Amino acid sequence: MQLKAFFTSKIFLRNFGIAILITIILIWLTMVILSFYTNQGESFPTPDFKGMTISQVESLMQKDKLRYVVEDSVFRKDFIPGTVVLQNPSTGHKIKPNRLIYITVASHIPEQTEVPKLTDVSLRQARVLLESKGFALGSVEFKPSEFDELVLDQKFQGLTISPGSRLDNGSTIDLVVGKNMTGGETTVPNLIGLTLKNAQDSAKWRTLNIGSVVYDPSVLTKDDTLNAIIWKQLPEADSTILVKSGLSIDLWLKVTLENSSPDAEPKL
Repeated sequence: MQLKAFFTSKIFLRNFGIAILITIILIWLTMVILSFYTNQGESFPTPDFKGMTISQVESLMQKDKLRYVVEDSVFRKDFIPGTVVLQNPSTGHKIKPNRLIYITVASHIPEQTEVPKLTDVSLRQARVLLESKGFALGSVEFKPSEFDELVLDQKFQGLTISPGSRLDNGSTIDLVVGKNMTGGETTVPNLIGLTLKNAQDSAKWRTLNIGSVVYDPSVLTKDDTLNAIIWKQLPEADSTILVKSGLSIDLWLKVTLENSSPDAEPKL
């Protein structure tokens, strides 16, 4: 009975009421302080900093009472070096004053990446490898071959590029891909007496390839290279035996035909 009388006494009820009132006041003050500290109701969309220089970013952030830090730099062909490429939070995201913005800027020097081995894999696999390394697939040249859709060569600016070589990230690599031509058989033409260019045209017309090209020591200048004629080929010309499309013919060239067969006639 004494305990019940204590909880129902005027002194207890008065003190209990005061405690509740103080608690409510403290909660209200805390909410007010937090509201002031977090700038409640002052949120605004994140500005778009993409394409801006650092000085432009600083000017806009001072106006909007924001802070920034350069998080990373990447090379992008479509951005001017030194301008913003990426930002976090993204454009339009609701933020409050004094928010820290992380930005990524375009670098002046492109990052270099090792060229992967693209030969002896399918065109589809080569494309995936290129994209995974940050390279772009350029032109695809189809060449007669018994191996359909197989990458035969990888080139950069017209020249074969070896796996492991380093190129600027985003560089374009061209591929030479095998194509099994319909009708799959042909004969080896007589290329003796032809220039390399004419031999290439003749081989292409028959869906054949030019393999190794060996120049005689007599070939010294660029003009000699252009005018040199074929004095030997392997396999030899044979109009009676059928071979598969894509066969490679090795050629030997020299400036004169002193050692060639006197009755050899150029044929297409």
